[in-house]
Amino acid sequence: MVVIQVVPEPLDLYQTEHSVTTWAEFLAEERRSLGIAKDLVFIAAPLLASVVTAAIVLSGRTAGFSTKIETGNYDIVTSTLVSCLLISGLVYGLKRHPGQLARIVVACITIAGTTPLGYVGISWSVKGYYGSLSQRKSNVLVIGSATLLGALIGTSLSPLFTITFLGALALMDFLVVETNLLTRLTGTQRYGEVLSLTTLPLETSLVGLGDFLAYSILVATSFQLGGLIGALKTIAFVLCGALITLQITRLRSKTAGLAIPISLGIISVILGL
Repeated sequence: MVVIQVVPEPLDLYQTEHSVTTWAEFLAEERRSLGIAKDLVFIAAPLLASVVTAAIVLSGRTAGFSTKIETGNYDIVTSTLVSCLLISGLVYGLKRHPGQLARIVVACITIAGTTPLGYVGISWSVKGYYGSLSQRKSNVLVIGSATLLGALIGTSLSPLFTITFLGALALMDFLVVETNLLTRLTGTQRYGEVLSLTTLPLETSLVGLGDFLAYSILVATSFQLGGLIGALKTIAFVLCGALITLQITRLRSKTAGLAIPISLGIISVILGL
C-alpha cells in the first residue's frame, strides 16, 4: 500500500498563518471595541445621575432650602493668593508624602460629596481613607461623591466662572500629563501608589476621580442653563470627547482625561449662555 502525504506549499502555510493572525487581530479589535463601549456606559451613568442630582438641588433651592455653596465676597487678589497657597501645599505634599496626600484629597471629596447621606456617607468616607472598604464599595463611594459634589458645585457657581475654571483645569491637566510632572514630583514607585488611590479601573483605561468631578460640574452647569435638553447635549459632547481620548490611549500609554471631553462639553454650555 502506498501512502501519499500531501505537503502544503510554503505559500499555503503563509496563507494559513496569515489567516490565523488576521482572525486573532479581528477578535482583539472586537474585544477592544466592546471594552470601550462598556467604559462609555460607565462614564455616562454618573453624568445622568448628576442631572438628577442637579434637578433635586435646584428644586430644593426653589422651595426655599439652602443648597447653595457660600462662596463669599473674595476679590481677585485674595482668590489668587489662596490658589497659590493650595498649589504650593499640593506640590509639597506630592514631594514628601504623595500617598498620604492622595488619601486626604480623596477623603475630602468623598466626605463633601456624601455629607447629604448622613452617617452612612461619612462612615464610608472614613473607612475608605483607611482602606477598609471593599473595592466595589470604594468605587461606588468615589463615583457617588464626585457626582453629588459636582452637581452641587455646578449649580452654585456662575456659568462664566465654571467655564473659565474648567477650561483652565483642562489645560493644566494636559500640561501635567504631557510633561510627566506627577512622576517627577513623586518618583516612579510612589506615582503608582498615587494613581491607584485617585483613579478607577475601567475595561480599557484608568479614569481619575477629578475627571468624574469635572464632568459632573459641567453637566450640572449645563442643566442650570438649558434644562434637560442642554444637559443631555453636554453629556453627548463629553462622551464623544471621552471616546476620542480612549482611542488616543490605544496609541499612547496615557492621555489627559479632561482636555478633549471638557473642551467639547464647554461648547454646549457656551451655546446655552
